[in-house]
Amino acid sequence: MFSTPKSLQRRTGPFGVKRLEYLKQLLNEYEHTSTNNENKLQLLANFANFSYDPINYIYLRQLNIIDLFLDCLQMHTDDDFVHYALAGLCNMSADKINNQLILEKNPTILICLIKYLFSNRF
Repeated sequence: MFSTPKSLQRRTGPFGVKRLEYLKQLLNEYEHTSTNNENKLQLLANFANFSYDPINYIYLRQLNIIDLFLDCLQMHTDDDFVHYALAGLCNMSADKINNQLILEKNPTILICLIKYLFSNRF
């Protein structure tokens, strides 16, 4: 189910951390986590989950999470990293602006996705 600003406010409450601030905290943790890939993988999975809901698109664009997903495809050979990076990109590509950004930043992303879908890793 997609969120609305009203539902986010209700879940967050008057003293809770706002969505953008929370995503910033996750990104900061991802960028400053040592070489512990398990933590990074969990954070990447969180970003992929947040990329499912259109209410988060503007925040994820502000934080350059599309670049994070694309970087993961280039830097990691671990199947789980590739899986979550592609899942995040697929989720975000439902939005026209995100779709254009993804294709501008990495025109070969479709080839990567097709290779992954037809590999035995999926």
